[in-house]
Amino acid sequence: MQIAVAGCGIAGATAAMLLAQQGHRVTLFEQAPRCGPVGAGILLQPAGQRLLAGLQLLEPLSRVSARIHSLHAQHRTGRELVHLDYARLQAPEGPELFGLGVHRGELFQVLYDKCKAEGVQICEGCEVDRFEQSSGGVVLHGRSEPLDGPFDLLVAADGSRSRLRAQTGLAGRIREYDYAAVWLTGPCSWAGQQLLQIVGRDGRLVGVLPIGNGRVSFFWGIRNAEQEQFRSGDASRWKQQVVEFLPAAEEIVADVRSTDQLTVATYRNVQMRSCVHGRVVFIGDAAHASSPHLGQGANLALADGVCLAQRLAENPSDYAEGFRQYQTARRSTTRFYTQLTGLLTPFFQTDSRVRQFGRDTVLPIMPGLPYIGRQMLLTMAGLKTGWFTSTRSG
Repeated sequence: MQIAVAGCGIAGATAAMLLAQQGHRVTLFEQAPRCGPVGAGILLQPAGQRLLAGLQLLEPLSRVSARIHSLHAQHRTGRELVHLDYARLQAPEGPELFGLGVHRGELFQVLYDKCKAEGVQICEGCEVDRFEQSSGGVVLHGRSEPLDGPFDLLVAADGSRSRLRAQTGLAGRIREYDYAAVWLTGPCSWAGQQLLQIVGRDGRLVGVLPIGNGRVSFFWGIRNAEQEQFRSGDASRWKQQVVEFLPAAEEIVADVRSTDQLTVATYRNVQMRSCVHGRVVFIGDAAHASSPHLGQGANLALADGVCLAQRLAENPSDYAEGFRQYQTARRSTTRFYTQLTGLLTPFFQTDSRVRQFGRDTVLPIMPGLPYIGRQMLLTMAGLKTGWFTSTRSG
Protein backbone atom coordinates (compact mmCIF):
# COMPACT_ATOMS: atom_id res chain seq x y z
CA MET A 1 0.00 0.00 0.00
CA GLN A 2 0.89 3.66 -0.25
CA ILE A 3 0.77 4.99 3.30
CA ALA A 4 1.14 8.55 4.55
CA VAL A 5 2.32 9.28 8.08
CA ALA A 6 1.72 12.79 9.46
CA GLY A 7 4.22 13.72 12.16
CA CYS A 8 7.84 12.63 12.64
CA GLY A 9 7.76 12.10 16.40
CA ILE A 10 8.37 8.84 18.21
CA ALA A 11 5.01 7.32 17.29
CA GLY A 12 5.10 8.43 13.65
CA ALA A 13 8.72 7.42 13.05
CA THR A 14 8.17 3.98 14.65
CA ALA A 15 5.09 3.28 12.54
CA ALA A 16 6.74 4.55 9.33
CA MET A 17 9.86 2.44 9.86
CA LEU A 18 7.94 -0.79 10.51
CA LEU A 19 5.42 -0.29 7.71
CA ALA A 20 8.26 0.32 5.27
CA GLN A 21 9.93 -2.88 6.49
CA GLN A 22 6.77 -4.72 5.48
CA GLY A 23 7.13 -3.47 1.91
CA HIS A 24 4.66 -0.59 1.93
CA ARG A 25 5.56 2.69 0.23
CA VAL A 26 5.64 5.10 3.13
CA THR A 27 5.79 8.91 2.99
CA LEU A 28 6.42 10.72 6.28
CA PHE A 29 5.31 14.37 6.44
CA GLU A 30 6.83 16.67 9.09
CA GLN A 31 5.74 20.29 9.56
CA ALA A 32 9.10 21.47 10.94
CA PRO A 33 11.60 22.77 8.35
CA ARG A 34 13.95 20.08 9.62
CA CYS A 35 13.10 16.90 11.48
CA GLY A 36 14.30 16.93 15.06
CA PRO A 37 13.33 16.32 18.67
CA VAL A 38 11.35 18.64 20.94
CA GLY A 39 12.10 18.58 24.66
CA ALA A 40 15.06 17.46 26.70
CA GLY A 41 14.83 13.95 28.16
CA ILE A 42 12.45 11.05 28.59
CA LEU A 43 12.21 8.07 30.92
CA LEU A 44 12.13 4.88 28.88
CA GLN A 45 10.36 2.30 31.02
CA PRO A 46 10.92 -1.49 30.92
CA ALA A 47 7.88 -1.79 28.63
CA GLY A 48 9.43 0.62 26.12
CA GLN A 49 12.85 -1.02 26.42
CA ARG A 50 11.35 -4.39 25.47
CA LEU A 51 9.87 -2.89 22.33
CA LEU A 52 13.15 -1.26 21.28
CA ALA A 53 15.02 -4.50 22.03
CA GLY A 54 12.61 -6.33 19.72
CA LEU A 55 13.42 -3.76 17.02
CA GLN A 56 17.17 -4.24 17.70
CA LEU A 57 17.50 -0.55 18.57
CA LEU A 58 17.97 -0.69 22.34
CA GLU A 59 21.70 -1.48 22.57
CA PRO A 60 23.06 1.67 20.86
CA LEU A 61 20.67 3.82 22.88
CA SER A 62 21.60 2.16 26.18
CA ARG A 63 25.27 3.02 25.71
CA VAL A 64 24.59 6.77 25.86
CA SER A 65 21.75 6.74 28.42
CA ALA A 66 21.49 6.41 32.21
CA ARG A 67 20.03 3.56 34.25
CA ILE A 68 17.33 4.73 36.66
CA HIS A 69 16.71 2.47 39.65
CA SER A 70 14.07 4.46 41.50
CA LEU A 71 11.60 7.31 41.46
CA HIS A 72 11.85 9.62 44.44
CA ALA A 73 9.46 12.49 45.13
CA GLN A 74 9.95 14.81 48.07
CA HIS A 75 9.00 18.18 49.43
CA ARG A 76 11.32 21.13 49.10
CA THR A 77 11.96 20.72 52.83
CA GLY A 78 13.34 17.21 52.21
CA ARG A 79 10.31 15.38 53.61
CA GLU A 80 9.64 12.25 51.57
CA LEU A 81 6.48 12.07 49.48
CA VAL A 82 6.93 8.75 47.67
CA HIS A 83 9.78 6.37 46.84
CA LEU A 84 9.44 3.55 44.30
CA ASP A 85 12.20 1.05 43.45
CA TYR A 86 12.17 -1.01 40.27
CA ALA A 87 13.92 -3.78 42.24
CA ARG A 88 10.69 -4.47 44.11
CA LEU A 89 9.25 -5.81 40.85
CA GLN A 90 12.22 -8.07 40.25
CA ALA A 91 11.39 -11.74 39.71
CA PRO A 92 14.02 -14.12 41.23
CA GLU A 93 15.06 -15.53 37.85
CA GLY A 94 13.96 -12.63 35.69
CA PRO A 95 15.95 -9.90 33.97
CA GLU A 96 16.89 -6.79 35.90
CA LEU A 97 14.24 -4.08 35.69
CA PHE A 98 15.15 -0.40 35.56
CA GLY A 99 14.22 2.79 33.81
CA LEU A 100 16.43 4.34 31.18
CA GLY A 101 17.00 8.09 31.19
CA VAL A 102 17.30 8.98 27.51
CA HIS A 103 18.01 12.22 25.70
CA ARG A 104 15.02 12.65 23.40
CA GLY A 105 17.31 13.63 20.55
CA GLU A 106 19.20 10.36 20.72
CA LEU A 107 16.04 8.23 20.65
CA PHE A 108 14.71 10.33 17.80
CA GLN A 109 17.95 9.97 15.82
CA VAL A 110 17.92 6.16 16.16
CA LEU A 111 14.36 6.02 14.81
CA TYR A 112 14.97 8.62 12.10
CA ASP A 113 18.07 6.84 10.80
CA LYS A 114 16.16 3.57 10.69
CA CYS A 115 13.37 5.21 8.71
CA LYS A 116 15.88 6.43 6.15
CA ALA A 117 17.52 3.00 5.98
CA GLU A 118 14.15 1.35 5.32
CA GLY A 119 13.39 3.70 2.42
CA VAL A 120 10.80 5.96 4.05
CA GLN A 121 10.36 9.13 1.99
CA ILE A 122 10.61 12.03 4.45
CA CYS A 123 9.07 15.39 3.48
CA GLU A 124 10.19 18.20 5.80
CA GLY A 125 8.45 21.55 6.04
CA CYS A 126 5.14 19.92 5.05
CA GLU A 127 2.33 20.44 7.53
CA VAL A 128 -0.70 18.26 6.87
CA ASP A 129 -3.56 20.65 7.63
CA ARG A 130 -6.50 18.49 6.54
CA PHE A 131 -7.43 15.43 4.50
CA GLU A 132 -10.14 14.23 2.17
CA GLN A 133 -10.97 10.56 1.88
CA SER A 134 -13.09 8.49 -0.47
CA SER A 135 -13.25 4.96 -1.77
CA GLY A 136 -10.18 5.80 -3.82
CA GLY A 137 -7.98 6.79 -0.90
CA VAL A 138 -6.89 9.78 1.16
CA VAL A 139 -5.71 13.09 -0.29
CA LEU A 140 -3.66 15.39 1.95
CA HIS A 141 -3.74 19.18 1.97
CA GLY A 142 -1.39 21.74 3.45
CA ARG A 143 -2.51 25.18 4.53
CA SER A 144 -2.25 26.68 1.06
CA GLU A 145 -1.96 23.81 -1.42
CA PRO A 146 -2.48 20.06 -1.89
CA LEU A 147 0.41 17.95 -0.65
CA ASP A 148 0.03 14.53 -2.24
CA GLY A 149 -2.22 11.55 -2.73
CA PRO A 150 -4.32 9.62 -2.94
CA PHE A 151 -2.82 7.36 -0.28
CA ASP A 152 -4.37 4.07 0.73
CA LEU A 153 -4.03 4.96 4.42
CA LEU A 154 -3.14 7.92 6.63
CA VAL A 155 -1.46 7.41 10.01
CA ALA A 156 -2.06 10.61 12.00
CA ALA A 157 0.73 11.16 14.52
CA ASP A 158 0.66 14.96 14.58
CA GLY A 159 0.77 15.41 18.35
CA SER A 160 -1.50 16.50 21.17
CA ARG A 161 -2.73 19.56 19.23
CA SER A 162 -3.55 17.49 16.16
CA ARG A 163 -5.32 19.42 13.42
CA LEU A 164 -6.34 16.15 11.82
CA ARG A 165 -8.06 14.91 14.99
CA ALA A 166 -10.10 18.11 15.14
CA GLN A 167 -11.35 17.43 11.59
CA THR A 168 -12.85 14.05 12.52
CA GLY A 169 -14.97 15.21 15.44
CA LEU A 170 -13.86 12.10 17.39
CA ALA A 171 -12.09 13.86 20.27
CA GLY A 172 -14.14 12.76 23.25
CA ARG A 173 -12.40 14.90 25.86
CA ILE A 174 -9.63 17.49 25.70
CA ARG A 175 -8.48 19.27 28.85
CA GLU A 176 -5.73 21.85 29.07
CA TYR A 177 -3.54 21.60 32.17
CA ASP A 178 -3.02 24.71 34.28
CA TYR A 179 0.73 24.13 34.39
CA ALA A 180 3.41 24.11 31.70
CA ALA A 181 7.10 23.29 31.98
CA VAL A 182 10.50 24.73 31.19
CA TRP A 183 12.92 22.05 29.97
CA LEU A 184 16.70 22.15 29.94
CA THR A 185 19.55 19.69 29.41
CA GLY A 186 22.56 20.45 31.58
CA PRO A 187 25.56 18.97 33.42
CA CYS A 188 25.05 17.40 36.84
CA SER A 189 27.42 15.54 39.17
CA TRP A 190 25.04 14.59 42.00
CA ALA A 191 21.86 13.14 40.47
CA GLY A 192 22.70 9.45 41.01
CA GLN A 193 20.44 6.80 39.49
CA GLN A 194 17.02 8.14 40.35
CA LEU A 195 14.34 10.36 38.91
CA LEU A 196 14.03 13.10 41.53
CA GLN A 197 10.86 15.19 41.76
CA ILE A 198 10.50 18.04 44.24
CA VAL A 199 7.28 19.88 45.10
CA GLY A 200 6.86 23.24 46.79
CA ARG A 201 4.02 24.80 48.74
CA ASP A 202 3.43 27.31 45.94
CA GLY A 203 2.63 24.50 43.47
CA ARG A 204 6.12 24.43 42.01
CA LEU A 205 7.28 21.08 40.62
CA VAL A 206 10.92 20.44 39.73
CA GLY A 207 12.29 17.26 38.15
CA VAL A 208 15.84 16.00 37.63
CA LEU A 209 16.34 12.98 35.34
CA PRO A 210 19.85 11.64 34.56
CA ILE A 211 20.19 10.95 30.83
CA GLY A 212 23.79 9.72 30.53
CA ASN A 213 27.24 11.21 29.99
CA GLY A 214 26.99 13.40 33.08
CA ARG A 215 23.84 15.14 31.85
CA VAL A 216 20.36 15.56 33.29
CA SER A 217 17.04 16.65 31.92
CA PHE A 218 15.78 19.44 34.16
CA PHE A 219 12.04 20.18 34.50
CA TRP A 220 10.81 23.46 36.00
CA GLY A 221 7.05 23.84 36.34
CA ILE A 222 5.36 27.17 35.60
CA ARG A 223 1.76 28.23 35.23
CA ASN A 224 0.38 28.45 31.71
CA ALA A 225 -0.42 32.09 32.35
CA GLU A 226 3.27 32.80 33.05
CA GLN A 227 4.57 31.63 29.67
CA GLU A 228 4.85 34.98 27.91
CA GLN A 229 6.31 36.64 30.97
CA PHE A 230 8.90 33.88 31.21
CA ARG A 231 9.87 33.98 27.53
CA SER A 232 10.48 37.72 27.65
CA GLY A 233 12.04 37.69 31.11
CA ASP A 234 15.56 37.85 32.45
CA ALA A 235 17.35 34.47 32.48
CA SER A 236 19.55 35.49 35.42
CA ARG A 237 16.51 36.18 37.56
CA TRP A 238 15.08 32.76 36.66
CA LYS A 239 18.39 31.09 37.53
CA GLN A 240 18.29 32.81 40.91
CA GLN A 241 14.79 31.38 41.45
CA VAL A 242 16.02 27.89 40.58
CA VAL A 243 18.99 28.04 42.96
CA GLU A 244 16.81 29.38 45.79
CA PHE A 245 14.41 26.48 45.30
CA LEU A 246 17.09 23.80 44.77
CA PRO A 247 20.64 24.99 45.53
CA ALA A 248 22.22 21.87 44.01
CA ALA A 249 20.74 22.81 40.61
CA GLU A 250 23.19 25.69 40.23
CA GLU A 251 25.53 23.64 38.04
CA ILE A 252 22.62 22.50 35.83
CA VAL A 253 21.57 26.05 34.91
CA ALA A 254 25.04 27.63 35.04
CA ASP A 255 25.43 27.92 31.25
CA VAL A 256 22.02 29.47 30.60
CA ARG A 257 22.41 33.01 29.29
CA SER A 258 19.01 33.54 27.69
CA THR A 259 15.52 32.08 27.92
CA ASP A 260 15.91 31.27 24.21
CA GLN A 261 18.09 28.34 25.33
CA LEU A 262 15.12 26.81 27.15
CA THR A 263 12.17 24.83 25.84
CA VAL A 264 8.72 25.73 27.14
CA ALA A 265 6.06 23.04 26.72
CA THR A 266 2.36 22.92 27.54
CA TYR A 267 0.33 19.77 28.19
CA ARG A 268 -3.19 18.55 27.68
CA ASN A 269 -5.20 15.42 28.38
CA VAL A 270 -6.79 13.93 25.24
CA GLN A 271 -9.16 10.98 25.08
CA MET A 272 -10.74 10.05 21.73
CA ARG A 273 -14.04 8.21 21.36
CA SER A 274 -12.40 6.26 18.53
CA CYS A 275 -8.93 6.48 17.03
CA VAL A 276 -10.13 5.17 13.65
CA HIS A 277 -11.83 7.31 11.00
CA GLY A 278 -12.24 5.36 7.77
CA ARG A 279 -8.80 5.13 6.17
CA VAL A 280 -7.27 7.29 8.91
CA VAL A 281 -5.87 6.00 12.22
CA PHE A 282 -4.55 8.12 15.11
CA ILE A 283 -1.56 7.12 17.22
CA GLY A 284 0.64 8.62 19.95
CA ASP A 285 -0.26 11.97 21.50
CA ALA A 286 -2.69 12.66 18.67
CA ALA A 287 -4.83 9.83 20.07
CA HIS A 288 -4.14 9.92 23.84
CA ALA A 289 -2.06 12.83 25.11
CA SER A 290 -1.33 13.23 28.81
CA SER A 291 0.96 15.14 31.18
CA PRO A 292 4.58 13.95 31.61
CA HIS A 293 4.24 13.16 35.32
CA LEU A 294 4.00 9.37 34.92
CA GLY A 295 6.78 9.26 32.31
CA GLN A 296 4.82 7.10 29.85
CA GLY A 297 4.52 9.18 26.67
CA ALA A 298 7.43 7.67 24.75
CA ASN A 299 6.58 4.13 25.86
CA LEU A 300 2.97 4.45 24.70
CA ALA A 301 4.09 6.00 21.42
CA LEU A 302 6.47 3.12 20.70
CA ALA A 303 3.79 0.57 21.58
CA ASP A 304 1.28 2.27 19.28
CA GLY A 305 3.64 2.17 16.31
CA VAL A 306 4.59 -1.48 16.89
CA CYS A 307 1.01 -2.64 17.47
CA LEU A 308 -0.37 -0.84 14.40
CA ALA A 309 2.27 -2.38 12.12
CA GLN A 310 1.67 -5.84 13.58
CA ARG A 311 -2.09 -5.68 13.08
CA LEU A 312 -1.78 -4.47 9.49
CA ALA A 313 0.73 -7.25 8.79
CA GLU A 314 -1.73 -9.81 10.16
CA ASN A 315 -4.51 -8.44 7.90
CA PRO A 316 -2.73 -7.68 4.63
CA SER A 317 -5.89 -7.55 2.53
CA ASP A 318 -8.21 -5.87 5.05
CA TYR A 319 -6.88 -2.63 6.52
CA ALA A 320 -10.22 -1.94 8.24
CA GLU A 321 -9.92 -5.14 10.27
CA GLY A 322 -6.28 -4.30 11.04
CA PHE A 323 -7.35 -0.87 12.32
CA ARG A 324 -10.14 -2.42 14.39
CA GLN A 325 -7.77 -4.93 15.99
CA TYR A 326 -5.23 -2.17 16.67
CA GLN A 327 -7.83 -0.04 18.43
CA THR A 328 -9.05 -2.98 20.50
CA ALA A 329 -5.52 -3.99 21.48
CA ARG A 330 -4.48 -0.50 22.59
CA ARG A 331 -7.71 0.88 24.08
CA SER A 332 -7.41 -0.47 27.62
CA THR A 333 -3.77 0.53 28.15
CA THR A 334 -4.00 4.03 26.71
CA ARG A 335 -7.29 4.71 28.51
CA PHE A 336 -5.75 3.64 31.83
CA TYR A 337 -2.73 5.94 31.57
CA THR A 338 -4.64 8.97 30.25
CA GLN A 339 -7.35 8.61 32.88
CA LEU A 340 -4.89 8.04 35.72
CA THR A 341 -2.75 11.00 34.67
CA GLY A 342 -5.86 13.14 34.43
CA LEU A 343 -6.80 12.18 37.98
CA LEU A 344 -3.35 12.55 39.59
CA THR A 345 -1.88 15.63 37.89
CA PRO A 346 -4.18 18.19 39.57
CA PHE A 347 -3.10 16.79 42.96
CA PHE A 348 0.60 16.31 42.28
CA GLN A 349 1.19 19.78 40.85
CA THR A 350 -1.09 22.22 42.66
CA ASP A 351 -1.10 25.31 44.84
CA SER A 352 -4.37 24.27 46.50
CA ARG A 353 -3.70 23.61 50.19
CA VAL A 354 -6.64 21.18 50.29
CA ARG A 355 -5.24 19.07 47.44
CA GLN A 356 -1.74 19.27 48.88
CA PHE A 357 -3.05 18.00 52.22
CA GLY A 358 -4.76 15.04 50.53
CA ARG A 359 -1.64 14.25 48.49
CA ASP A 360 0.72 14.59 51.45
CA THR A 361 -1.49 12.43 53.67
CA VAL A 362 -2.31 9.58 51.30
CA LEU A 363 0.62 9.25 48.88
CA PRO A 364 3.39 8.39 51.40
CA ILE A 365 1.50 5.37 52.77
CA MET A 366 0.38 3.91 49.44
CA PRO A 367 3.65 2.18 48.37
CA GLY A 368 3.62 0.15 51.59
CA LEU A 369 0.15 -1.29 51.02
CA PRO A 370 0.39 -4.90 49.70
CA TYR A 371 -1.78 -4.62 46.57
CA ILE A 372 -1.71 -0.87 45.96
CA GLY A 373 2.07 -0.67 46.26
CA ARG A 374 2.61 -3.30 43.59
CA GLN A 375 0.14 -1.60 41.25
CA MET A 376 2.06 1.65 41.65
CA LEU A 377 5.27 -0.14 40.66
CA LEU A 378 3.66 -1.80 37.64
CA THR A 379 2.22 1.57 36.60
CA MET A 380 5.62 3.26 36.87
CA ALA A 381 7.27 0.49 34.81
CA GLY A 382 4.69 0.82 32.03
CA LEU A 383 3.49 -2.75 32.60
CA LYS A 384 -0.14 -1.97 33.34
CA THR A 385 -2.57 -2.84 30.55
CA GLY A 386 -5.71 -1.60 32.26
CA TRP A 387 -7.13 -0.68 35.65
CA PHE A 388 -7.10 -4.30 36.80
CA THR A 389 -4.63 -5.95 34.40
CA SER A 390 -0.89 -5.95 33.72
CA THR A 391 1.71 -7.88 31.77
CA ARG A 392 3.06 -9.35 35.04
CA SER A 393 0.93 -11.22 37.55
CA GLY A 394 0.11 -9.27 40.72
